Amino acid sequence: MPATVDKAGECDALEVGATFDAVFDDIGDAVVDSVKEKLEAGKNARFDDGVPGNGTQSRDCVLRAIAGAKSVHRDLTPVWTMPGNEAKVGHLTGEFHRLVQAARISVTCATYNFEKTSQMWTVLKDAAEQPGVVVTVYVDGDKADATRVQAQLPRATIYRSAELPSGKRVVSHAKFIVIDHEVLLLTSANFSFSAESRNVEFGLLVRDAALAESVESTMTSKHGSLYELV
Repeated sequence: MPATVDKAGECDALEVGATFDAVFDDIGDAVVDSVKEKLEAGKNARFDDGVPGNGTQSRDCVLRAIAGAKSVHRDLTPVWTMPGNEAKVGHLTGEFHRLVQAARISVTCATYNFEKTSQMWTVLKDAAEQPGVVVTVYVDGDKADATRVQAQLPRATIYRSAELPSGKRVVSHAKFIVIDHEVLLLTSANFSFSAESRNVEFGLLVRDAALAESVESTMTSKHGSLYELV
């Protein structure tokens, strides 16, 4: 039977021979990467006394990790774009500007389209010119003019969706911003005046470094296959 933890963090039951992986699978995505890394050295330890891994110590260590993982609180904030002054909870365009202007290490963003009417040009250009701030932008290779984006943001690194061996270009419809590898803003909005001012668009601001880094890592891993440098 899989491990369970009550409110006090005590173990109800642990199957003899259960592994770290089984426990992590049972509690799912709530376990942050940092917890897994701390326990990696004991990954193959078993919980029954008398076998390799010091069952009692391993069990207590894992239970503390599980209790901590279940108590992880992610700071989630909804942000909206609506016509006029209809948006009462956050403001997507304003939040984008605030986050990018506050960046001290990096700005990574992806958009399907990047129109000349967008208010994002200036704030991204300013960020790219800040000492020590690395700006990376991903755009769709067909919908956005990646060459113009590069010309407008000369100090940023621009990627566009690549052409597949079949001759068809990858459609890059992802829309997000990651600030300083810690803050993730997911959004339905493209970089355009209509999306930033007139449309009903929704976004979610997530303060979760592990998730933010995972998004960036995934995008980086697709360089040369799904994305090409402009």
